[in-house]
Amino acid sequence: MVAGVLAAAPQSFGLAHSLDGHTGAVLSLAWTKNGAYVLSASQDKTLRLWNPHTGAHVKTYQGPHNHEVADVVISEDNSKFISCGGDKHFFQWDVSTAQVIRKFVGHDRKVNALAFGPNQDVVLSASNDKTVRIWDLRTRSRGSMQSLAEATDSVLCVAVAGDEIVSGCTDGAIRRYDVRKGQLVVDSLLQPVGSVSFSKDRACMLVSTLDHNIRLLERDTGNILATYSGHVNKRFKVQSTLDPTDSVVISGSEDNRICMWDLVEAKLLCTLTGHAGPVLCASFSGGTLVTAAGDGGVKVWTAEVVPATRAQSMAAALPADSGLPSEFGRSSRRPASALPATPLTRLAAAFQAPASTGPATQAPAAGADVDAAGGDVEGGREGRSRSPP
Repeated sequence: MVAGVLAAAPQSFGLAHSLDGHTGAVLSLAWTKNGAYVLSASQDKTLRLWNPHTGAHVKTYQGPHNHEVADVVISEDNSKFISCGGDKHFFQWDVSTAQVIRKFVGHDRKVNALAFGPNQDVVLSASNDKTVRIWDLRTRSRGSMQSLAEATDSVLCVAVAGDEIVSGCTDGAIRRYDVRKGQLVVDSLLQPVGSVSFSKDRACMLVSTLDHNIRLLERDTGNILATYSGHVNKRFKVQSTLDPTDSVVISGSEDNRICMWDLVEAKLLCTLTGHAGPVLCASFSGGTLVTAAGDGGVKVWTAEVVPATRAQSMAAALPADSGLPSEFGRSSRRPASALPATPLTRLAAAFQAPASTGPATQAPAAGADVDAAGGDVEGGREGRSRSPP
């Protein structure tokens, strides 16, 4: 816990800017690493670069995408970004020239999400073709270096934490691949998984499922530590995230709200309104929150910070080892299955340093539900393993 958490009162958040220009639902947001700019990816086949602090539109990127742009990730030096979507292929861009400098070919269906590996030597892509593919950014090869094909349905999100790759799938499973050990662990939540992100210490995973719930899972054991509800999330992929202090859970909602919960008490703190469509993504940089919705709008919110004394008192109530109350969660076991040694050990060299990026997630177009064929996502399918209650 750091010295400061977001204020709980709704009046502590103010709308600073409305960023207008997209003509379709905004499906993903990504900050530059210095927090100066934000990129938005849209159903209108374009990406837009904004200065969220002034509300200015800086540049539009368009051309190679013939379908919606579902996700975008930005390099550490802010000089390049990678975007994906309904094209099956995805693209690496030069930020300053707005030109595509590399095309990645290999998926058979829509690419839903992207994530960089450690040191950004590789990029991972999640697709409706039921695979996660790993691509070597140190070479000019258009093909992938490895494919993870254990999913039984569309893979909607992917994240990297240290030596691990984590994917969320329409089949209700969270799959965790340990690159060094060559093991796969599966947690089944029995509902489509639309968003996965990590706490700063990577000890916990925040997981959104299409049953109006967000769950905080202990990464090593799969224990459900807390469940957050009160928002609407049944038809669309809606992103959830933690605030910069790991003390507040933030999520969009299909009823056009932004919802915030206390991490420890799982109590709904406040809601923000202003969007005219389902709020699909939310992303923080410092004290600035940017949200985007199915109405094509991007909004910038400023948040006050609670004085350090209050944050310190909250931190004092938490165990030093985990940052979470000991009564959270229930014991569970997850079977670890060994993967063939050769595929993952090929990737080990690219996973030498902890990953610094969080998960990349995306959201569906307004009025269109998400599954492999663009139809409804209703209910969930039982996965291959399930943690006991």
